[in-house]
Amino acid sequence: MFVAAFASAQQTYVDNSGSIGLIYNRKAESQKASGSQYFNEKFMPASINEGEVQVVRHNAYTDEMEVKVLEEIKVLQPENGQRVKLHAGGATYEYVQYTDEKKVEHQSYLILVSDNPNLKIYKKEQVILVPEQHPVGPYDKYKAPMYKKEDPAYYIKIKNGDVVFFETDKSGVLSLFPEKKNEIKDFMKENKISPSDEEDLPELGAYLSTIL
Repeated sequence: MFVAAFASAQQTYVDNSGSIGLIYNRKAESQKASGSQYFNEKFMPASINEGEVQVVRHNAYTDEMEVKVLEEIKVLQPENGQRVKLHAGGATYEYVQYTDEKKVEHQSYLILVSDNPNLKIYKKEQVILVPEQHPVGPYDKYKAPMYKKEDPAYYIKIKNGDVVFFETDKSGVLSLFPEKKNEIKDFMKENKISPSDEEDLPELGAYLSTIL
């Protein structure tokens, strides 16, 4: 048996031995995650490996290419090198193996940002799930789970090399091409190219492809 003793700003109890403990609110019922698993939830016509046309969208949380067939959503079987090109000037996804910033290998859909004979630049779009958080103290509140868009990561493939992490700043570019650094510096300065600006990456990639 214990005697409850509640103060206005605290919830405590005192047991028969005189020990003081805290009473917390019960865990809140889990709620549905907010946010979206997609960067674009709309299904769009796309060509698969320049052939058959399907209506697709990319799930950036599960990294699956969803296909809509007669109002039913299915998933495209990924294959190494598979390309899914959205129509009407949309993105081109390629299923490739790559090495991330921590030197860990993965295989997933990346978006082609700059596609050239000797050099390709890719972008990785990803959504993560932030878990729900239950109160751990009397003043904490329950936080529902949430899908969160990560900042994009960029990758580069030079000639027939591997797809590796690409630090999109001036030093990152020059470190990949130390023997051409003066030429590249001049090009970026003359053309006002900023590697951190995704809109400049197609032009930068096209130029780099010509000097390899």
